[in-house]
Amino acid sequence: MSVGRLDAPPRKGIAIVGAGNWGSSLAAAVLNSGIPLLEVVVRRANDRRRKFGESSVVLMKDAALDADVIWLCVPDREIVPVVERLVELRRDLDGQTVLHSSGAMTVKILDLAKRAGASVGGIAPVCSFPTRDPVSLSGVNFVVEATSERTRKKLSALVEKLGGAPLRVHSAKKVLYHAAATMASPLLVSAAHAAVQAAQLAGLAKSDAEAVVAALALGSLRNYVERGSDQSFSGAFARGDAGTVELHLRALLAHPTLHAVYLELARHAVDSLPVRNRAELEKLLSAPK
Repeated sequence: MSVGRLDAPPRKGIAIVGAGNWGSSLAAAVLNSGIPLLEVVVRRANDRRRKFGESSVVLMKDAALDADVIWLCVPDREIVPVVERLVELRRDLDGQTVLHSSGAMTVKILDLAKRAGASVGGIAPVCSFPTRDPVSLSGVNFVVEATSERTRKKLSALVEKLGGAPLRVHSAKKVLYHAAATMASPLLVSAAHAAVQAAQLAGLAKSDAEAVVAALALGSLRNYVERGSDQSFSGAFARGDAGTVELHLRALLAHPTLHAVYLELARHAVDSLPVRNRAELEKLLSAPK
């Protein structure tokens, strides 16, 4: 490694480490914002063929890593190894800011970078990135975590420059935010998929089952957004039709996973949403099967 690489002062701009689904969207947003995207660090040699404007696309071993903001867009399990490699290559991170994008991990995971002189923080997008096709970050909420008020303000300004809206979160409770986000996105997809499976068990073709579930789910979500949970809750539980709910549970007994999904969602509904005949429903849902 050259001495120049170790001693080079930070350059204004962002370096992105990781060009997966989220990293690809971030790179597009950085380019659109006018912030210099100095380099994108990729995992495989073939990925060096990808284009991110005029930015360098390099492997970690060839990266300059001299941007004033180094933004890690890697899976949670890879954050520590990447930070270790970053510190090994760069050593002195004074004047630089190292960020991770995890919604669950706190800034504590960046302690090694902090000890090497970096300011550290976390910026996690509240959005889904299902493919490498860039998703616009305009209006997207971002959970911002930092070790100092000065760094938090800097990161919030960065989020706004990218078109997003910063949300402050405290480290001790950050994982609860991520649990909520997981329920609102991937586990929401899981619930919808379970509903499709149940409809298929009733004899519907997959395409018909998906159409039925999509129509109901989209309508319910629209009502939820427009009216709130109490005013969009309907069906057997809202009416207190314990007999109907019991029929559902009996029919699902032959399909244990779907039965368990239904049962836990039902218990939450009875516990926290406006239902009639609550006592009978609670008794039904607590009965051993």
